[in-house]
Amino acid sequence: PNENTLYYNFIRHVQGVDNNQTVFRNVGNLYADYSILPNLQFRSDLGLDLLFQNEDYYADRNTNAGENTNGYGDSRIVNIVNYTTNNYLTWDTQFAEDHKLTAVAGMSYQSSDRYLTFVSGTNFPTDSFTKLASAADITGGSTTQTVFRFLSYFSRANYTFKDRYLLSASARVDGSSRFGSNERYGFFPSISAGWIVSREEFMSDVDFLSFLKFRASYGLTGNANIGNFPSRGLYGGTGYAGLSGLSPSQTPNPDLKWERTAQYNFGLDFELVGDRISGEVDYYIKKTDDLLLNVNVPATSGFTSQLRNVGELENKGFEFVLNTHNLVGEFQWTSNFNIAFNSNKITDLDGQVITGGFLNRAVEGEPIAVMWGKEYAGVDPDNGDALYHLHSEDGKDYDAGTTNSYSEANDVVIGDPNPDFIGGLGNRFSYKNFDLNVLLQFVYGNDIYNGGGRYQSANGDFFDNQTKNQLNRWQEPGDITDVPEARLFGGNGSNPSSRYIHDASYLRLKNVVFGYTLPQSALDRLNLQRVRLYVSGLNLLTFTDYPGWDPEVNTDLYSQSNNLNIGNEFYSVPQARTISFGVNIGF
Repeated sequence: PNENTLYYNFIRHVQGVDNNQTVFRNVGNLYADYSILPNLQFRSDLGLDLLFQNEDYYADRNTNAGENTNGYGDSRIVNIVNYTTNNYLTWDTQFAEDHKLTAVAGMSYQSSDRYLTFVSGTNFPTDSFTKLASAADITGGSTTQTVFRFLSYFSRANYTFKDRYLLSASARVDGSSRFGSNERYGFFPSISAGWIVSREEFMSDVDFLSFLKFRASYGLTGNANIGNFPSRGLYGGTGYAGLSGLSPSQTPNPDLKWERTAQYNFGLDFELVGDRISGEVDYYIKKTDDLLLNVNVPATSGFTSQLRNVGELENKGFEFVLNTHNLVGEFQWTSNFNIAFNSNKITDLDGQVITGGFLNRAVEGEPIAVMWGKEYAGVDPDNGDALYHLHSEDGKDYDAGTTNSYSEANDVVIGDPNPDFIGGLGNRFSYKNFDLNVLLQFVYGNDIYNGGGRYQSANGDFFDNQTKNQLNRWQEPGDITDVPEARLFGGNGSNPSSRYIHDASYLRLKNVVFGYTLPQSALDRLNLQRVRLYVSGLNLLTFTDYPGWDPEVNTDLYSQSNNLNIGNEFYSVPQARTISFGVNIGF
């Protein structure tokens, strides 16, 4: 391997590192039903999920991790115990012939404990001894534990009159250990109504319409998708000169509470020509308040941000589903098409501008996680300088000229990671004992910021492998191109800007499954109930103008709990194209 590369030669890493992971997992469920009365049932269930994961890592003395330490090794053990229990009563009754009522009341509880043990060592006698028992120096060790708990009480009632007028109401109280001591519980009610129009007498002569239902609903839901202890004032152990001590690591927020979303939904379900054509149409408005966001705080506090409830967000859109039986008989063909249009906007943020991800921000009046920065304007044909747009102070005047000074250009909205619509198209074909399933997936109108672009398309500023569009760089006065002149360490256009924001719309052949089921005569000879052979392909083809590796990925450079980290790529590993072969056997 060439030892004169600017970066560490990764071939040495591939050859000199062993990284083994072993996972044992057990998932089990147990339940009991008891009939208290003919129409009153009690059910209790318990679910247990146990995970034990062991990771052994060793880097020999030819790698950058072990070359100065005569080898480096570590061992990590993760143990997760997660269990849930649900207990509820169901009362199901019918009275006066036209009235049906089903009521449910109960509680649920979830507990999750995660334990981690880690130890590392250096100075191994030879690279043939890779276990930590052979390390002369134990250089690190730690144990950590994290937990979370959820406790919920819920009730629901469904009422039906004459099998065509429907009413449902529910209420639940959810508590989470993740929220502040003052706001641990949230109350989330909902109500819905439906009318099956096709069962009315005046619809009896409408032959082409076999089913039509109108429905409307309103409800509150809560979001607790945050870390386990964001409401607590946290301290961490530390040491100096052999003395132990404590240092604060997080400020407390005892008023941290559930993020709430109120949703209004109006929809209809239909079936045409028997059940040959069916579908759903929905319009919804979702208003979210008490957003869980990392808010900027004065650095004089010793911290720069704190997770708080702040602001309001609105989502609204249409969803459409269409199912068709295109061919029936010996050769069958069914299709499923779905598409969803959504737009969102932050309606209130208490005047805050919150940053996250690379260029993402939360700004009042804009969609969540819009990209904010300099707008790239191409290349000056006279000298090869990168150019940036100048805008008025409010960012609305796009005719304020250009500048070759990155610092002079003002910041405006330059991208939106939220798609205009998403959807999918599935087709299933069957003939005799053969079956074929094909799924297409599509996303349109979202932007991706390629954070690695300023290193991969850098005009000589960096030494990463360069994209081929660098061959189109400006080279002499009069050249018309959008790639600036290559200047060694010159920073000519390689700063973060809209230059590295791309349309990430795509159409993907997501999944194809082809199967063959053995005929009954063969099954009888084998004394089997069912045998199906299949081949499956995942991520087979992608059609996109996105110049990166995969338009469907997001970087893990920032914590995934940061809900502003949307639409970012930074050398993100593309999804694998996977071909699988299998057999399903039923006894």
